[in-house]
Amino acid sequence: MSTQLNSNQQEAIACTKGPLLVLAGAGSGKTRVITSKIAQLIREEFVPESHILAVTFTNKAAGEMKRRAMGMLNRPHLGTTISTFHSLCLRILRREAVLLGYTSNFSVCDSADALSLIKRILSETGRKNQKEYAPKKVQALISAVKNQSASDRKLEQLPAIDQILDQYDAALRQNDLMDFDDLLLNTVAIFEQNPSILAHYQSQFPYMLVDEFQDTNATQYRLIRLLAETAIHICVVGDEDQSIYGWRGADFENILNFPRDFDGCRVIKLEKNYRSTSKILDIANAVISHNSMRNPKVLYSDIHTDGEFVLYEAPMPQEEGVFIAKQVQALRQQGVPLNDIAVLYRANYLSRTMEDAFRRRNIPYRIVGGYKFYDRKEIKDILGYLRIIRNPSDNLSFRRIVNVPRRKIGPATIEKLESIHPVLFKSLEQLPDRFPRKQELKEFHSIIESFRKREDFGPDFLRDLIERIGYIEMLKAEEETLEAETRMENLSELVTVVGDYLDAEENPTLNGFLDTVSLLSDTDEIEDDDRVNLMTIHCAKGLEFNSVFVCGLEEGTFPNQRTMGSSRELEEERRLMYVAITRAKQNLYLSFSRERGWKWDMNRKKMSRFVKEIPLNLLKVNRPVTGLSHSRLLTAAHSSSIQPKHPNSDNSESTCTIQKGDTVMHHSYGEGAVLNVVNGNRMVVKFKRAGIKVLNSRLVQLKKD
Repeated sequence: MSTQLNSNQQEAIACTKGPLLVLAGAGSGKTRVITSKIAQLIREEFVPESHILAVTFTNKAAGEMKRRAMGMLNRPHLGTTISTFHSLCLRILRREAVLLGYTSNFSVCDSADALSLIKRILSETGRKNQKEYAPKKVQALISAVKNQSASDRKLEQLPAIDQILDQYDAALRQNDLMDFDDLLLNTVAIFEQNPSILAHYQSQFPYMLVDEFQDTNATQYRLIRLLAETAIHICVVGDEDQSIYGWRGADFENILNFPRDFDGCRVIKLEKNYRSTSKILDIANAVISHNSMRNPKVLYSDIHTDGEFVLYEAPMPQEEGVFIAKQVQALRQQGVPLNDIAVLYRANYLSRTMEDAFRRRNIPYRIVGGYKFYDRKEIKDILGYLRIIRNPSDNLSFRRIVNVPRRKIGPATIEKLESIHPVLFKSLEQLPDRFPRKQELKEFHSIIESFRKREDFGPDFLRDLIERIGYIEMLKAEEETLEAETRMENLSELVTVVGDYLDAEENPTLNGFLDTVSLLSDTDEIEDDDRVNLMTIHCAKGLEFNSVFVCGLEEGTFPNQRTMGSSRELEEERRLMYVAITRAKQNLYLSFSRERGWKWDMNRKKMSRFVKEIPLNLLKVNRPVTGLSHSRLLTAAHSSSIQPKHPNSDNSESTCTIQKGDTVMHHSYGEGAVLNVVNGNRMVVKFKRAGIKVLNSRLVQLKKD
């Protein structure tokens, strides 16, 4: 990025009174504007550091903002509060939660533990096996209801959701737990019910800056409006064209309504892009211009270097993966680091063919946002011990760890403990004689109590805990495999994480460590080694790469089939496409497959409407079919439906005599067994050497063995 600020950026930084909306297009330097405003307020306006609040959505973004601000001010520390929404609310609730009946040591219930609690409630109410009450669906609905506000139940889709939500909230309270939505809702509730508490925080933060404002939900907007009622200056920065989280409650209309809700609001647009070439922006502008619910703006760039802008049409998903793998190899030979390449897709299942192609060519890759470190069983087990040490009322953590390592304590024993005391850990202090597994339970109680008395939280604390409970011995006894070694390495890494936390914090505590872990996000865990990044487009938000591949661009895949009946949801899909395109700095590759399906059901596909919205002259079209001129190819690519040019492609039924159960030979894959035959000519074959392949008998030669 240029070291000089453009005129619009300067105008946004200089405005330090009243409400301000900064419409910051992709790559327009919004983080620099926010951090420069912080420096301006402190250095030029002489605002005390502690009077400034800056809020964003990820720990990574908050850390980058703080690092840049300290660099601009040339200070090793900064008294300004720069945090995520959830971190801010957690900080407030640690002081104020007693007003709602919680203790100051309440625990944060992560998504996995919340799902376990919901499963238990569904089981206890006889809904465990009812299809309409799928646990993840119920969890998503509960979150949606909470984010709409306690009184607005427009999202209700199940007749018993009120009852389930009441039981869920009661269980959380009984365990002195809050889920992520509660962190926001409970902070708002305290402010609305306690004017003096609200006034205290309003006076503490008379200057407010909000990043990624388009991603706020109803509760977050209520929180902002409450805190900003008496603010000297509130600046919100965002771009409704990059609002892609409607499925989790984000409402892009917050950014459209802000000037109406805040009298005297100034609006400044940042349209100069410092990331991408001008041609990539031409492609992005062409797509997003088809949305109607937006503030009109057109991104432009001074970067006019050449790049690759390719549309690839594959006959099958496997060929799409091969194309991408070959292009990655070519980029690598040109000197582009693998870590600066991303393959983006609408849904996780689309990564499989990419992974297969990369593995066959020995191309290192990582799945970003996949099975993460803190989701591993051994890590969650040890964190469960830490949580029960911090908060003995946490029944969810108690249930997770009381039989880890095995103490022969099952559901029946836990049910008896519940009859003694609703807080399971407290019941251990009142065990009657001849209670089943009494000795094991007393030993468990002793371990927890001994660590609760310790005040030396750090790497040695964690090592001692892992050793005391016998976790390593359990792994060695149960898994004499490489998996056991991997689990032990992960525990060693957790000890390192604790050490890193102690080095980074001025006043490290067990509470602080658990809070930090609870608030980690997917993109906080991207590694720096040289691997291609495979991720969903949602996961790529806020990132940038030299070269970007967007795959699976078919109608029903992207845009997703379930969004195609709603203009509002379809516009969010288009914003998702816009986000994908604007992640690219130099090269952009778009691809789709003429056939796509789940498992054995392969369906003919049409090219995505989003590709058709791109002018013909902006893309080089590539398809693996001989005998077509480039001009004819362009016409075919933008026709209403791209049809495969199969040899002998007429409407007659296939004359193939291969049937399910036959053994066949392929010239490359060798011997295989036919698992299924779809529509007469598509074969699902499991090859001994190559695994399962979906082949079209009109395109390949299969011989019965």
